[in-house]
This record gives sequence, C-alpha cells and structure tokens, in this order.
Amino acid sequence: MKLFALTQVPLGGPRAHAINVIKTAGGFARLGFEVTLLSPPPEDGRDAGEVLAEHAEPGLRAVHCDERESKSPERFASWAREIATSNDASMVYARHFHGGIACAEAGLASVVETHAYIGDTNPILQATFSATRHPDTPLRLISTISQRLRAHYIERGADPARVAVVPDGVDIEQFGRPSNTGPCPLPDLAPGPDAPRVVYCGHLYDWKGIPAIIDAARLRPGLAFHLVGGLPEDIDQTRSQAAGLGNVSVPGRVAYREVPPRLWHADVLLLVPGATEPSKDWTSPVKLGEYLASSTPIVASNIPALRDWLNDEHADWCEPDDPASLAEAIDRALKTGRDPERVRARTALAERLSYPSRAAAMCRGAGVKIPAEAGRSLSGAGALSPMSRV
Repeated sequence: MKLFALTQVPLGGPRAHAINVIKTAGGFARLGFEVTLLSPPPEDGRDAGEVLAEHAEPGLRAVHCDERESKSPERFASWAREIATSNDASMVYARHFHGGIACAEAGLASVVETHAYIGDTNPILQATFSATRHPDTPLRLISTISQRLRAHYIERGADPARVAVVPDGVDIEQFGRPSNTGPCPLPDLAPGPDAPRVVYCGHLYDWKGIPAIIDAARLRPGLAFHLVGGLPEDIDQTRSQAAGLGNVSVPGRVAYREVPPRLWHADVLLLVPGATEPSKDWTSPVKLGEYLASSTPIVASNIPALRDWLNDEHADWCEPDDPASLAEAIDRALKTGRDPERVRARTALAERLSYPSRAAAMCRGAGVKIPAEAGRSLSGAGALSPMSRV
C-alpha cells in the first residue's frame, strides 16, 4: 500500500511543522505503508537521505519538486496529484490544503492536517472545509490537534464525521529513555556540576515563555538553566536577555538527533507558553510527547490546551508568564517529579501519542485499511482524546 505525504515546506526545515510531517510519515511507514514524501528539497543543501537519517526515518523515500512548484500552491498541488495518481496511491497525507483537495478530487483517499487558528480567513481553508462535503469525491478527513479547533471547523461548514482530533506525536524509540544514557551533553554552569539542570528545548519566541524562564533563573541562582533551540534572531535576543546570568546557557539550535540526550540528562523540563497567544486554547506542542517519552519531570503552564492533555501526575503546574510561580513549580518537580507513579503516567501517555498510533487514527478516520500485519499490533489504536474526555 502506497502513501504519499505532501508539504510545500522544504524537507528538514527548523519549524515543528517540518518535523511533524517527516515523523508522521514515519508513523505510516511503521504501519506497513510504502511512504514517499513530496516536498521542496532541503534549503541548506543537504541530501534528503541525510535529513531523513537525522530524524531517524531512513526508510522513507523523498521526491522533490522544482522551484516553480515550490513557490506556487496550485502548481505544487498539480505536481503532487500527478505523482500520487500515477503511482496508484492508497492514501494521501497532506500538510497542504491545495494538494489535499486536488488529490481528493482525483478520487484518492486524502487526509489534510491543519492547525489553522480560529478566525483564520484564508479562502483555501474554507475550501478545505467545503471539500469534506463533496458529494462524489470528498476529502476523507481533516486532522487537527484540539477539540476547540474541531468545533470551529465544523461551525464553518466541515462535515463533523470528517474532522478528528489527533494530537502531535512522539517517536518512542528515539525519545524514550535508554537504560544507559551515555555521556552528558550539557555544560556545567556557574552553580557547579551538581546543580539541578532545568532544560527547555524548542523555539525561543517570547510567547513560548522565554522571558519568564530567564526571570525564574534570576530567582533560582542555584539551578542551571539550558535553553536549547531557536532561530538565529531569537537566539541573539535570548542571549541578550540572559546577559550576566552565569546559570543560563543558550547554545542555539542542535541537530534533531541531539535533542533526546538533552532531555534525558535534565532534572526538569519546561513547557511554559504564555497566556497572550490565542493558541493557548489549542496548542499541542511536538515537545509535549518528546518530554513525556523521556520520563523527565515536567513543569507546564496552566493553560487550557495543556490541561486538555496533561493532569497532575504528568506535570507540575505554574501560572503562565509568572516567574515566581514557575520557580516554585520547578522546586516541586525536583522534589516529587521522579516518583515512580508519575514516571509511569508520563510514559503511558507518551505511548498513546506515538506516531504509529497517530497514523492509525488518521487511517481509521479516513476509512483506509491499515496493512494487516501492523493492524494486528495496533488493534486498539483509534482516535485520541484529551485527558478531560478520557
């Protein structure tokens, strides 16, 4: 069974969208599909095989569009549809509205994943909602990450039977803590080599809670804070904000394969987006599953979107944008975060968020049969639900 994964984002880009496409495609491959990624080539000149190996997905195939197709959604959609139809695709997974609709109109079983905000006025988004109600060749499924987004899409005309909530996933094999984690990649900071290590991995936008983390570091000089990731301009800004703090390290972006050891060697992981972004009501961060799989204690912002997926066993809570509350939550996590019951709860939730389970939920939502061998091993994997609905 052949599956084609579509994205107009260059392969291996730094944003969560690009990671999610590769890893979700890998989830379909683990179900037994023969998976081909259709995308522009990597922007940094790397070979596709190198990018896929870095993401622990060497079994995927990649085919790249040319420059004209990479700059036009309509051209990209036409190119992708031609490849998928001429190769007898069993299913199409698209992080591309035009491509998903075009493949559905060609009679292919097509799923579009979107995290489009409430109130997004993009006409192609509205066309995607309408495509779920086509009388002959409907878009099989819209996959999104929040019940709030699902309700909004339905309100705007999407067929309720064709909109499913499937949160961002995690590669358990890549991020699960091994019995021997090897040498520690985190540098020693001013508090000394025995100082507890508080780690954030991800983009360094202010709305991700970075100012609150830096202010919390001022309140806890005995802890070592490591802020890993970010785009160049955000790295520079964060280093400027942390100037003079000897207990804060901002190493910049690292290769994706280097992220798991940083999670394993942390004492606390931070997932603390602020309360000013609308996405506080529906975000499902890629790092959520990665943090859970590492089994490391987590401090999370008390925002609706994270409360949908986590409970008090999984995380210690802080008020968003409040450095004092964050510092106190870190103290609590250091004391009780490694209690066995809490470790088991985090690991169990990570298993539910695995990429094969994510892919299986999309298959079932789209009415596509999972290849038999994987279907037996994932017989219980269906649509996922927030904690509040379990």
